[in-house]
Amino acid sequence: MAEPYGPWRLDDFESKFDEWSRTVPLPGKVYADIERWITTRTDRPRGDAVLVDGEEDVWLAPVAYLPDLDSGLQRVVCAYRIIEVEHRIVCELFAVLPTSIGAEADM
Repeated sequence: MAEPYGPWRLDDFESKFDEWSRTVPLPGKVYADIERWITTRTDRPRGDAVLVDGEEDVWLAPVAYLPDLDSGLQRVVCAYRIIEVEHRIVCELFAVLPTSIGAEADM
């Protein structure tokens, strides 16, 4: 699917990230990687995101990897809505997938 021309308006990304990051210990590099990823949405709203099954406009994107002492790496993801007619993207949540996903090379 071709990307619509940017820049897109980002809503709630900073506040949702701030709220979520207070609940998860993030190494400085991971924190910076997530902040950098947020800025990529302005020009590439879909990027490497996938449409959530059963949802018309909710996308789920891999954001970064978080080291986990018990299982190796866990993937940080973000769910967001793309509102085409308003040319904006609304963040729903950030989360960590509960299972190990393997090597960082597949991201």
